[in-house]
Amino acid sequence: MSSLEEVYQCQTTNCGYVFDPDKGDRRGRIRKGTQFKNLPDDWRCTVCGATVKSFKPLAGSCGSVYAENVAISTETETKGATNEMKKYRCDICGYVYDPAMGDDAAGIAAGTSFDDLSDDYQCPVCGAGKDEFSEM
Repeated sequence: MSSLEEVYQCQTTNCGYVFDPDKGDRRGRIRKGTQFKNLPDDWRCTVCGATVKSFKPLAGSCGSVYAENVAISTETETKGATNEMKKYRCDICGYVYDPAMGDDAAGIAAGTSFDDLSDDYQCPVCGAGKDEFSEM
């Protein structure tokens, strides 16, 4: 499994796509095992089309989005939110469903927990079913 320093997340508003070297990018024809720093210059985010400059590592010295999200989650929990608002990652492509952002493309409003998604919900990147997501 890739370390958080090797996994990068798109910072474009309402995107959150995660590039995991262990999974590659089937849509972008990036093979498994390809490190983010080795992506072609013309590679684009599978979800929103952003360039590699729009990505940050989930952990490390580059101002971690992961750390920011933990701070937001902690703040939300202290205001009475429950564990139902956890993020879920698609096991197939690495897309992260973030309840704080929802899924605009599927018409899912921000604040909708993963458990409240319909059973026929599909990953907006690869089309995997809800059962192909794992809690983060």
